[in-house]
Amino acid sequence: MHPTCPRRRFSSRRPRWLVLSVLIITLVLLVSPVAVSAHPLGNFTVNRYSRLVLGAEQVHLHYVLDMAEIPAFQERARIDADRDGSISDDEQAQYLARELATLQSNLSLRIDGMPLRLESQAQHLEFPPGQGGLNTLRLSADFVATLPKERPAWQGEYRDDNYSGRLGWQEIVVQARSDALLLESTAPAQDVSQELRQYPQDLLQSPLRISSASFRFRPGVATAGSTVAAGASQSLQARAQDRFASLIATPTLAPGTVLLALLAACILGAMHALTPGHGKTIVAAYLVGSRGTARHAAFLGLTTTITHTAGVFILGLVTLFLSHFLLPEQLYPWLGVVSGALVCAIGLSLLSARLRRLIRHNDRDHSHDHHHSHDHGHSHNHDHGDAHDHSQSHLPPGADGTPLNWRSLLALGISGGLLPCPSALVVLLSAIALQRVGFGLLLIVAFSFGLASVLTAIGILLVHAGRLVERVPARGRLLQTVPVGSALVITIAGIGITVRALIETGLL
Repeated sequence: MHPTCPRRRFSSRRPRWLVLSVLIITLVLLVSPVAVSAHPLGNFTVNRYSRLVLGAEQVHLHYVLDMAEIPAFQERARIDADRDGSISDDEQAQYLARELATLQSNLSLRIDGMPLRLESQAQHLEFPPGQGGLNTLRLSADFVATLPKERPAWQGEYRDDNYSGRLGWQEIVVQARSDALLLESTAPAQDVSQELRQYPQDLLQSPLRISSASFRFRPGVATAGSTVAAGASQSLQARAQDRFASLIATPTLAPGTVLLALLAACILGAMHALTPGHGKTIVAAYLVGSRGTARHAAFLGLTTTITHTAGVFILGLVTLFLSHFLLPEQLYPWLGVVSGALVCAIGLSLLSARLRRLIRHNDRDHSHDHHHSHDHGHSHNHDHGDAHDHSQSHLPPGADGTPLNWRSLLALGISGGLLPCPSALVVLLSAIALQRVGFGLLLIVAFSFGLASVLTAIGILLVHAGRLVERVPARGRLLQTVPVGSALVITIAGIGITVRALIETGLL
């Protein structure tokens, strides 16, 4: 072998790097837990439930509003008029009066085309404990409407337009009392969620979205099995504990406790990075295809940490001060659109540049082969030098010392951390509510650092594994197409992120 051949610097142990890297990444991905949130449907949801009970003379409506931690945090700020951190009986009574009037104005009950007035009978407000020291909010109210004079049958329509722009469960149940017969209904008679107390596990990913119902009923004595008893279980669903959010509620803040909490936050951030998303595939494709180094992987990790932390703070400011104009759950999909657009731009730029390089490279190969066929009379030394130059020309873009585009690296890091974890937002809001702002900020930074550390570690492992590509024979087509393939992977991933985010915004 020629003494200057660069392949001598790769030891025979290098293949074990690849095997070890792949095994470690696969094992960690398989055992990593799925992130959970305190509220079964997520920390942003506002959930609504209506149960209509039809009688021969009246229609009874039982209405329930269930707010998860983040909207409940915003609502408590409205209830606490004197800003003393606690809700007095007077503040609660004033809020109930206002809220019931708003809820009632957005409820529509029509019988045979005529609107019926819903009269308030009873109401109850409570704040069940949520995650990270935050409370949820549960408001229940009972209304009654008097039917027109007795008729052979009534045709009814009901609609709930409260919180129509918010994410959450929307359920309507229509039942009949013993003195009425329900002839037909577009809404079920069976309660699915037990008045928003027990959400079915199989529907958490596709919650009910029923905000209106039509039904027909008549007075009469019900036969056995034609009525459904009203009422629901009074036990709230046991909600999954978010271990990261629970750290903010640590009873004492002694130095040792704080250090352990920060370490736990870092580990949980690392575990969270291994759940679906977070651009692991994109980072891997970029670093391997661009012949990145550990320094590039570390830069990506640092950028992701800063962006993720800043994203939590920005979303916290929106939640605290701008929620009347922009809801945080509405901002999330648009952050996804921006993230996907950045990835698409990076992928298309790389794809264009690498395709041009590949075309020029193939043209040089063709020209070299044509010239070589007329050079059999050259000296041995000249032939040897030519072969060495030719082998070097087959290295992928970047392997010959061409510097990476730092702007693309920066954009990639920003896209990876742009969409903050909802649990981190809960920690920030909990820190404000518990007056532990400094501790909360440290937890968020530690969590973000753990998340970015995993992405960096994966990048470094794949950088070392990717160097094995130089062991491919010089004329192997795989070596020439790896950079183009990685750019294509980035572009497709960016398109997927953008389309999914646009669907969430409602534009697609």
